[in-house]
Amino acid sequence: MSDKIIFRDLQVRTVLGNDSWERKKQQPLLITAEIHTSIASAGKTDKVTESVHYGIACKRATSFAESNHKLHSLEAFAEGIAKACLGVTNRALAVHIIARKPRALLHAEYAGVEIFRTRKEALGSWGDDLAQEGDEADDEFARRKALVDAERAAAEAEAGRLAQEDRIIVKTLSLSTIIGVNLWERHYKQLVHIDLVLHMAKSAGLGAPESDKVPRYRNFRTVVDAVTDLVEKSSYRTVEALATAIARTATKQCKVPKITVRVEKPSALMFAACSAVEITRVLGDYAAMSSAAVSVAPTPRAASPIAAASSDDADKAAKSGTHSAYIALGTNLGNRLENMHQALHRLNTDLPNSHVVESSFLYQTAPMYVTDQPAFLNAACLVKTGLEPLALLDELKRIEAEMGRDFGMYRNGPRIMDLDILFYDEIDMQTERLTIPHALLHERRFQLGPLCDIDSDLMHHRLGKTTGALFRHLTTHSDAPDDIVRVTPLRASTDAGSGAGECNESAILKALSPSSQKETVFMGILNCTPDSFSDGGDFATLDLAVEHAAALTKSGADILDIGGQSTRPGATQVGVDEEIRRVVPVIQRIRELGITTPISIDTFYAEVAAAALDVGADIVNDVSGGSFDAKMLPLVARRQCPYVMMHMRGDPSTMAKMNDYGEYGGDVVRGTRFELAQRVRAALDCGVPRWNIILDPGIGFAKEGAQNFEFLRRLPELTARNIRASAKNATASLATGSAGHEEGEEGFIDEDLATGLANYPVLVGSSRKRFIGQATGKTEAKDRVWGTAATVTAAIQGGASIVRIHDVAEMVDVARVSDHIYRRK
Repeated sequence: MSDKIIFRDLQVRTVLGNDSWERKKQQPLLITAEIHTSIASAGKTDKVTESVHYGIACKRATSFAESNHKLHSLEAFAEGIAKACLGVTNRALAVHIIARKPRALLHAEYAGVEIFRTRKEALGSWGDDLAQEGDEADDEFARRKALVDAERAAAEAEAGRLAQEDRIIVKTLSLSTIIGVNLWERHYKQLVHIDLVLHMAKSAGLGAPESDKVPRYRNFRTVVDAVTDLVEKSSYRTVEALATAIARTATKQCKVPKITVRVEKPSALMFAACSAVEITRVLGDYAAMSSAAVSVAPTPRAASPIAAASSDDADKAAKSGTHSAYIALGTNLGNRLENMHQALHRLNTDLPNSHVVESSFLYQTAPMYVTDQPAFLNAACLVKTGLEPLALLDELKRIEAEMGRDFGMYRNGPRIMDLDILFYDEIDMQTERLTIPHALLHERRFQLGPLCDIDSDLMHHRLGKTTGALFRHLTTHSDAPDDIVRVTPLRASTDAGSGAGECNESAILKALSPSSQKETVFMGILNCTPDSFSDGGDFATLDLAVEHAAALTKSGADILDIGGQSTRPGATQVGVDEEIRRVVPVIQRIRELGITTPISIDTFYAEVAAAALDVGADIVNDVSGGSFDAKMLPLVARRQCPYVMMHMRGDPSTMAKMNDYGEYGGDVVRGTRFELAQRVRAALDCGVPRWNIILDPGIGFAKEGAQNFEFLRRLPELTARNIRASAKNATASLATGSAGHEEGEEGFIDEDLATGLANYPVLVGSSRKRFIGQATGKTEAKDRVWGTAATVTAAIQGGASIVRIHDVAEMVDVARVSDHIYRRK
């Protein structure tokens, strides 16, 4: 049986991480300690020396708390308090610590940590070995030793579940939300109180010397921010659904392994303090939604889903190590885009026992530190590696040297390629050659921005903030908002080599993010087909096609989209050879005439795409998203070209019958997001850089008239981080009192996307399509010009970066006015 010496709510003042306003200031902490011991001897002798002196324990805890401990996290602080209490006397066998920060969060009573440590865990041993006294009989010593062992075992047993875990606690997080089934509850927000308990496995290395240990953060602020955003935007009907959604967000989005959520509704009952629901969930409780198993009917040419670029890549991935290294890439000399592609390729093929598993978007950034030099291109990637940090550093330096970096250049000067290790697992190391996390990461938006594309919740243990928080801080306080701009290649570089001179690339990079794009990009349509729905046969000869290409360019087309296969509903496939015969001569002649406008090849065949790229095409525009031809995604990855990935079902001959999105509650946007995310994930897994992917929702493809209008109306949801249940389903279920189609009824939907779609640029192709004729009564496609104008305006309002159009001259005027309304705010 274990006895306890207790002090409760000891108030101390200390600087520990940030306060509720994200400031590093002195703040109050409350400490409760239960020290496990045996008071049997003190109970008999009435001597305090035979017990644990709580006065001394309080003084030691206070002394540690108010010292210059330089800790950032509650976890590390609680460890220190535990050691202080256990250090009072060998009679202190274990300690249960609860440390609370009342000023940690603006809308919560407190954030705290709860840990249990035995003397052996915290200090490395139980103390000096029990020695037999000179005149002590063997049996007496054995009895005394058995008693001590029993007391230690009893202390260990008191840990209960805390033997395996620590707990981070957020108490009474008070938020306002729409919650309830009654009519008045649907109109007024009401207060809910939320308790969160984050269950965390105990840190490895307990009892190790302080110099050998790295404090670990279980970042409660990230969880609270995500939960706050969810709750305040949601409108659930039941507390059960709200609690479930909170747990889902914490486990899936914030990577909490296990969480207990308690949601109280104080206004629910007239004669009770509250109604409440409490649940405990782990990540495994949230299996992929049932629609993940629903596969779209394949076309005859779709062999299988793409999982890897080749068997060699799969073998390489299997042999790679399990360490996670986040690497920054930067270049501002020579052919910058080619440098980025080459570096990414080398990291994936030349780095021993390693492979690239994720890449960021691409950013053009202003030079920092030394400003009199060309602008940089920056990106980041996640590499799985078996190399240790210093060995990885050596390999990165080797790659830089092989690419032509001049290490004699002055510090922070121009360079062909710069490869920096930003994070490596969760280690914190400082050597003469290498500091991890990167020593200057916290002040570099050009590294934090790309890093957040991959994981914004990475914890910088030395600073106690996530990468997302660091980036937001720099962005909020930046005096140069345009010093980092996300860009998308519209033409890959054509130079043979990178070179070491000034920036001399031929690539076209466009800022297509909503915050920086000022003008819509126009993709002009050139159909070299006899049977396209709108202009079939108009440009079937080489001269007519080339003449129209020149006219499109003169009218303002930024991209020429050339296709030799009609994808109208009901169209039949003409085959690879015929498609090549139709498009390749046109592309060749356009280039021979000196027209430098980027060309996209509209095809779902890898062989056609390769032939077009060989003669001067720049972009692959694939209506199948890589699902028709298993060779397409590896080709795009290998050729490092921009790739327009469209959503569709079936093939042109069957897609009109495949517009039932019943497995997604009838929500066409939700279904498109889910299925398009699968194709994006396949492309990323094949090695297509994130920065080369452009999304197309596939207006008119496996979508009937009303669905196309709905999609244009809800276009921002395509790349939103979360979406709600569709309004029509929410309204219908509310009117009938039914439970709805998901536990997320009227709240955010649990989609289980294969990958997030946020920040990808979007292309919309609505030009002259049938649904416009249904609204206007125009049966001839060429008469739908002004109906198309309305859809172009809607697309721009919805955040589309590129519009694919037939009537370029007319739509340029429409878009320029729309740009002034919606983009130049």
